[in-house]
Amino acid sequence: MSFFCCCHRLPGTSGEREPLTAQYTRQPSQNTGVCSKEGTLAMKVVNVLEIDTLFSDITETFNKQYRDHSAMEEAIRRLKEASGCAPTSSLTDCIDNIKREHGACNLQVHMDGYSFSLIVKEKEVPADLEQAQRQVWELNRATKHVIATETKLQEMICSVLQSQSQLAERMKAANPEYLDQVRLDANLRENIQTVSQAKELSKQYGKDASSVLKEMAHLAGLIL
Repeated sequence: MSFFCCCHRLPGTSGEREPLTAQYTRQPSQNTGVCSKEGTLAMKVVNVLEIDTLFSDITETFNKQYRDHSAMEEAIRRLKEASGCAPTSSLTDCIDNIKREHGACNLQVHMDGYSFSLIVKEKEVPADLEQAQRQVWELNRATKHVIATETKLQEMICSVLQSQSQLAERMKAANPEYLDQVRLDANLRENIQTVSQAKELSKQYGKDASSVLKEMAHLAGLIL
């Protein structure tokens, strides 16, 4: 089983955004031009503390998953380098290469639950093999974090998407001025669209992490 690495970018997240901070103001905030990094979320404020907090929590959680997914991809890239494999190689190819290179070291993939590692039954471990072990450890940590975050994030996103009309009503009630309502309603709609995109990307990150787990389980002689 091969693992396909790709970098996802949220459409429409490179424009101006207003920061979601702990310091909340009841007056409509000026757009401060805070831009998101490629792949991460940035939301616009809707001037209702509870709603802005919801979007802020989703932003923080998604961006954490994005960073963990990036760390997972980086660990795979480094493992391929350490094992002398091509960028298109699978994790199985990497481990097989390492076993051929260090056949005398009696190494194997060990898995316990969602935790996997590359075990070497020798007291003295060559530097390149130790590097491979380190990358497997980094890969395991990032993979578990991606999966753990997905469940929480999907629940948060579904809650927001299912209450769109209520959120709009609360925003209008808290901002009675017509021009404020027009501007903030546009912000809310854009945030909802961004959240919908984040939902699909989060699912893909989870699938990528699950693919890693399944392949490592196979290498350990297990079936997930």
